[in-house]
Order: sequence, then C-alpha cells, then structure tokens
Amino acid sequence: MGRAYEATFIFSSALDEDGLAREIAKIEELIAKEGGAIQEWNQWGRRRLAYEIKGQTDGYYAFLKYETDPASIERLGQVYRLNENILRHMSINLEE
Repeated sequence: MGRAYEATFIFSSALDEDGLAREIAKIEELIAKEGGAIQEWNQWGRRRLAYEIKGQTDGYYAFLKYETDPASIERLGQVYRLNENILRHMSINLEE
C-alpha cells in the first residue's frame, strides 16, 4: 500500500465530544480519499499546553498511525494547516 506514518494532533479545547468526533472523522475520510488506511487512534484527552497556541492554553491530544502514499503527506498537511480546530499537527515516517 504505502508507508507507515504516525501523526500527532492537538485539537482546540473549544470542541465538545461531538465536534472532536467530527474532526477525527474528517481526518479519516481525507486519508481514505488519498488511498491511505487508518491503523490506530490513541486519544490522550485534554491536556495543558506547554505554551499558548492561538490564544488557547489547553488542547485535546490524539495520535494516529496510518499508511499512505508519500506523495499525499504534503496535501494532508495543507488541509490540516487550514483547519482552525487543529492547533498543531506533525506527521513522521515510521520506516525511517
């Protein structure tokens, strides 16, 4: 299929449970559109941020393991950056 990646997301603490579930579903749908496959979500919940991000001091942490084509990583990152409910994100290649 593709390469294995792990992504870390910090979502806005302003999201309720339904809003967070919608954001996670959007990410899953986007990865599927790019031909990827979700392997595992690990949700840590709400945590205090080390420093203020976009005026917020708390965020909801979630980690995702997935596979996708390396060419889609840049497109995924662009969509994540435009999403106002994602305060920060980072994807790393697990095979390197």
